[in-house]
Amino acid sequence: MESGEIELKKAFEEVTTKNVRMAIDYSKETRNLTRELQKKVLHLEEILREYDKKLIMMQNQISNIQQKLYSGGTT
Repeated sequence: MESGEIELKKAFEEVTTKNVRMAIDYSKETRNLTRELQKKVLHLEEILREYDKKLIMMQNQISNIQQKLYSGGTT
């Protein structure tokens, strides 16, 4: 092999190695971000369920108040 070919082969190997490392790092970072976002989504879903429960409770309370208010009839 000529020295130029050896240098080209070495440069190709270095570029390939860097590309593979970058792809691995990108995959790890993407995976970490995805997991973090999944946790946030689960937390927000839990908060929404709590607000739904509160809303239903408030609707029931309003309904009870209306029943008491209108149970006397018109006077």
